[in-house]
Amino acid sequence: MSLKSLIVLIVALVLGTAMLVLGVFFQRGLQDYGTATAVRAVEVRAQALGTFLSRALYEEWRDVELTAGQIAINEDPEALQVRFDALADDEGKVSWIGVARADGTVVSARDGLLVGQNVAQRPWFQAGLQGPFAGDVHEAVLLAQLLGNDGGEPLRFVDFSAPILGPGGQMTGVLGAHVDWRWVRSLVTEAAAELELDAFIVNSAGTIILATDSISDATGQLSVFRAATLGVDGTYSETWPDGQSYFSRIVPQFGYETLPDFGWRLVARIDPDFVFGAQRQFMSTMALGAVLAYLVAILAFALVLISLLRPLGTLADMLLKLAKGEPVGYVREHTRFREVNTLSEAVVRLQSGPGEGASR
Repeated sequence: MSLKSLIVLIVALVLGTAMLVLGVFFQRGLQDYGTATAVRAVEVRAQALGTFLSRALYEEWRDVELTAGQIAINEDPEALQVRFDALADDEGKVSWIGVARADGTVVSARDGLLVGQNVAQRPWFQAGLQGPFAGDVHEAVLLAQLLGNDGGEPLRFVDFSAPILGPGGQMTGVLGAHVDWRWVRSLVTEAAAELELDAFIVNSAGTIILATDSISDATGQLSVFRAATLGVDGTYSETWPDGQSYFSRIVPQFGYETLPDFGWRLVARIDPDFVFGAQRQFMSTMALGAVLAYLVAILAFALVLISLLRPLGTLADMLLKLAKGEPVGYVREHTRFREVNTLSEAVVRLQSGPGEGASR
């Protein structure tokens, strides 16, 4: 093996090893950065989704809260119905709103629905006697029959209720409202899609009452859902029943201003590919660039080395010819490198013969 080949090989090995070690550390650092980015992304987006939904529900609750403080149980039922019809807009939010006396009899309501019925045993009424209340999603069979349902899916509602107080602060009735669960679900679905999240709402019993992606029985056994049932805040990374690993975040409470607590927890899940997909593409590009840079560097080094070692090769060939007694041609003087210049002078002296060399 020639000296040139040996030097090129050594430099190639050293440079390749250095780039490999640097690449390993770079990949680890990039992976840690990607993980931190994914965790931060799911935390911020989950909180944004929770705040958005809480504020949307608060707007409906605020109407109930303000109305309960403005009306009296002995007001004209028709005047109350006009007010309730205005509150129950056509956007599909509030399906029913009405007022019941302290004994549970509904005296006025949107479109006259349930007027004359007794709701004393309904959770929203009983809780409303005690104070502001927000109830978990549920079915209301009688109301669903009155409203009609063309979609085939059972109508479900979220309850709001607030006490109606008389002039002396005594309890005179309860104002209640049923918010259509389909509206809540559409809010979550659309907002989660915009934030590139999958969202799951868990009630206080640990039941997943809303999911923007398919779930199975095994979903509720994940650590994140067990923690959500307990109301524990945290960020988790685990493998879901679909075999994919996700980062997920728990928002332990829906709260905004005076909005009563539903007992809900939000679990937001983000696909790591939104970070690691770009990271893998970046790493592939960097690896290709590193290989090209490595090859160019080795080629450039080899060309420079050839230029530097060519005089040595020429002198070595001349010395070999002189040792064999063969004539050599003109020897150029090399002044660029001291070692090469010394060798060229030695060749000239050997070429001139011992006598001439001694006379010099």
